[in-house]
Amino acid sequence: MRDDGSVASKLRQRSAVFFVYLHQLPRWVPLVVLPALLIAGLAVPGAAGGVLLAVLAFLLWFAFLAAPARSVSHRLVRIVVRAVILAMAVGKLIS
Repeated sequence: MRDDGSVASKLRQRSAVFFVYLHQLPRWVPLVVLPALLIAGLAVPGAAGGVLLAVLAFLLWFAFLAAPARSVSHRLVRIVVRAVILAMAVGKLIS
């Protein structure tokens, strides 16, 4: 990983152990786990559903750090998706 002094670069360095762990998992695991967390988080009522969605948002944040963005619109879509999931998690935790 190159260190250009940016906040994202520092977060990537601190998250490197988790990235290595994720990289060692079979490719199908994220394709099953992430949608399962989304469906369970939306289906389970109350705070438990909010916690599941918060875990999903946390995992998506790591995916955001791991994958390079190709354009400004690509970055924007990635940020909006994570913000919506986090907002749903907060909404479930509050209600």
